[in-house]
Amino acid sequence: MSLKVRIDLLFGLLLFLGLAADIGRMALNARARVQAEGEAMTRVTRDFVEAALVNFHGAADPEDALRQLARSLDSLRHIRIALVRDPADAMAAVMVPDESRRQSPVWFSNLIRARNQMTILPATIDGRKYGDIVIASDPSDEVNEVWQDVRNLALTGGAIALAALLGASLILARTLRPLDTYSAALGRLSQGDYEIRAQAAGSPEFVDLCAKINALAEALQDLSGANRALIQRLMDVQEEERKKIAHELHDEIGPYLFALRANATVLEAGVREAGLEPLQRRVAAIREQIEALQGHNKRILRQLRPPALDELGLCEALKILVEGWRETEPGVDVELCLPEAFDLPDEKESLALYRLVQEALTNIFRHSRATHASVVLSRVATPPEIRLRVQDDGVGIAPQQPAGLGLAGMRERVRGLGGRLSFGMAPGGGGLIEAAIPSRSQNMSEQNAS
Repeated sequence: MSLKVRIDLLFGLLLFLGLAADIGRMALNARARVQAEGEAMTRVTRDFVEAALVNFHGAADPEDALRQLARSLDSLRHIRIALVRDPADAMAAVMVPDESRRQSPVWFSNLIRARNQMTILPATIDGRKYGDIVIASDPSDEVNEVWQDVRNLALTGGAIALAALLGASLILARTLRPLDTYSAALGRLSQGDYEIRAQAAGSPEFVDLCAKINALAEALQDLSGANRALIQRLMDVQEEERKKIAHELHDEIGPYLFALRANATVLEAGVREAGLEPLQRRVAAIREQIEALQGHNKRILRQLRPPALDELGLCEALKILVEGWRETEPGVDVELCLPEAFDLPDEKESLALYRLVQEALTNIFRHSRATHASVVLSRVATPPEIRLRVQDDGVGIAPQQPAGLGLAGMRERVRGLGGRLSFGMAPGGGGLIEAAIPSRSQNMSEQNAS
C-alpha cells in the first residue's frame, strides 16, 4: 500500500470518526431533549384543560363539550389526550405509541427510548364527574425531528467530509509527485545507470532529497568508472600472466616433452629389437603417457592464450573453439552464427568476446545437460556495440540462482569494457546469456570516415 493511500485512509478515518462523534453526541442528547419537550407540552396541555373545565360550568351538554375538547387537543404535537370512563383502559390506549406519527426507523426510536409522561385529570363539571381526561406525552414527533437533524447532519457532513477528503487527496498527490520521479531515478541507479539525474521539484525537503540523490549518482558514477578501470587493469594483468605462462609452456615445457617422446620412441624400438618384452611394455606406457601429457599441454595452451586469436582473428578463433568442443562433446550440437566480414582490430574486445564464448560453452557442457547450443555474434550500428547471445536447451539458469565464479567473471569482464551482461531462462526454456560491449573500433572507423 502506497504512502498516499495510507495518508488518504488515515485522513478519511479521522473525518469519519469526527462525523460519527458529532452524530453520537446528538443522539445521546436526544433522550433528554425528547423528554423535556414532552414534559413541557404535557404541562401546558394540563393547564389548558384545567382552564377549559372551569369554562364548561353551566354548559348545556358538558359531556359533549369534553369530547370535542379531547378531539381538538389530540392533534397537538408531542401529546395524546383521551376522555375515558376507566383510567386503566385509558392508560393502555394512550401509552401505546401511535405508529402513524413515527417517521424515523424503529432502531433509532429504540435507541433514544424516551420515557412517556402521563397526567390524569378528573372531568368534573358542576359537581358531576363525566370520566377522566388522560394526557400523555408522545415522543414520536420529537424523535422524528431528531432523526431529521441526524440524517441532515450525516448527509451534509458526509458530503463536506468527502469533498475535504478529495481535496486533500489531490493536494497530497501533487505534493508527493516528486517522489515518483525520485523513485524512478533510484531504480535506474540500482540497475547501474549512474548517468541518471533527478529533476528537483516540490517542497524544500524534496529539493534537498533530490540534491542528495544526484550527489549519490555522481559518486556512484565516479566509483563505477574507477572500478571499471581497475577491473580492466586486472583483466589485462591476468591476460599478461596467462600469456607468460603460455609462452613458458610452449617454449620451455613443449621442447622437453617433444624430446622425451622422441627418446621414448627410440628406446621402445631398441628394446623391441633386443627382445626385452617386459621392458618394451613399460617403455610403451611411458611413451603413451608423454603423448597424453603433450595433449594436456596443448589444451592448457589453448585455454591460456588461443594462438588462433592472434594469428587468424576472432571469427576463426571462435570456429576453432567450437570445433574443439564438437570433437570433445559430440552429444551436444553447437551452432555458431557469425556476421560476414567481421573483424575486430581492438585486441581487448576480441579477447573479451572470445573469453565470454569460452566460459559460456564451458558452463553449458558442465552444468546444463543440453543437447543443442547456439552462439550468435552481431554488430549494431546504433548505438555502436557488439552483441553476443549464447543459448541452450538445457536446465537453464534460475533467476534467483546466485552467479557463480564463471558468470561473475564474465560480468566483470563485460563491465570492464563498459558493457552489460544478463543471464537467465530463455523464452522457450534453457539458459540464455546476452552481452553487449561498446565497439571502440567501430567508433574510431566512423570518426575517420567523417
